[in-house]
Amino acid sequence: MQRLLLTLFGATILAIGAGSVPAAAASSQAARASSPAQTTVNEQQCTAVDSSGSRVCLALVSSTFIGQATVHSYPSSCAGYRVSLYDPYTGKAVVSTSLRPCGETPSKQATADASRFTELTAYAEFAMYDSSGAVLELAYTGEITYP
Repeated sequence: MQRLLLTLFGATILAIGAGSVPAAAASSQAARASSPAQTTVNEQQCTAVDSSGSRVCLALVSSTFIGQATVHSYPSSCAGYRVSLYDPYTGKAVVSTSLRPCGETPSKQATADASRFTELTAYAEFAMYDSSGAVLELAYTGEITYP
């Protein structure tokens, strides 16, 4: 069941990343009513990375936080990127993807159960790096709290 939910979330991220679904601006209730693929997403926050046209999203599916990025373009100096789920109360990453190649899109998903976060609240971070490890891009989603 969880694999199906992750697949559905991945399809939602691809649709949003392609700009075909304005779900990021819609309420979670409206998004749930708009399509069967979105009925399992309790809440979603997405942030666009303006300079690269990329997007990082955090979703709450059942009691699991899922972070994923879609990279549309990247600077020639990009060596890789990662998506991390952070606990806003401790400021620490709870889980991160491995460093992904800049040409890979969408990223692998960073997933963690809500119980691993203080006050059941998380946000996602997208970080793009050059070959020396310097940060080229940095973006964060809004916070989501498990009810």
